[in-house]
Amino acid sequence: MNQGKTDERRQFSFSGVPRRVRALVLGCILLWSVLFYFVMTQYVFQVSHVLGESMVPSLSDGEQCFIQRWIYILRSPNRGEVVAIYLPRYDDLSVKRIIALPYERVQIKDGQVFVNDDLLQEDYLTNGTHTYNGPLSDQTFRVEHDCYFVLGDNRENSIDSRWFGAVHKDCITGRIKPADSGT
Repeated sequence: MNQGKTDERRQFSFSGVPRRVRALVLGCILLWSVLFYFVMTQYVFQVSHVLGESMVPSLSDGEQCFIQRWIYILRSPNRGEVVAIYLPRYDDLSVKRIIALPYERVQIKDGQVFVNDDLLQEDYLTNGTHTYNGPLSDQTFRVEHDCYFVLGDNRENSIDSRWFGAVHKDCITGRIKPADSGT
């Protein structure tokens, strides 16, 4: 049946296209590629590496992770989520876990975290982890509107809301997912 038929696959070729048109097409491809990359990394996702030990054992120094930037356009952050935050007085992103939501009360006493007077169950921490008060001492901290109280999982080696207070939602750049988590 296929006797005498030639292969009719065609490939795109610039051979008959004037140089000016070729330059315009390639320029458009380059422009759209750069714009696509910018939109993806600013609003959708970003690949990054964890620097430091503040999130051990959940995330280790040097571990690759994804920052899901789009998620908080659709909804508000939830307690327990690991987030990337940008604080103007620090020049880089920090990774912390959300402990308390807007309008909640946080107290650290006897090495444990209480939210709204209830002991916070932190299964992601190593057994026996002691949460030091920092400047909060035994006082109760009330989280303001549009702010979140964040802590590092390595409570002995983390500069977090115990030191700089709750972070505004505009400082949260996205949710962190380890590169090998598959979610």
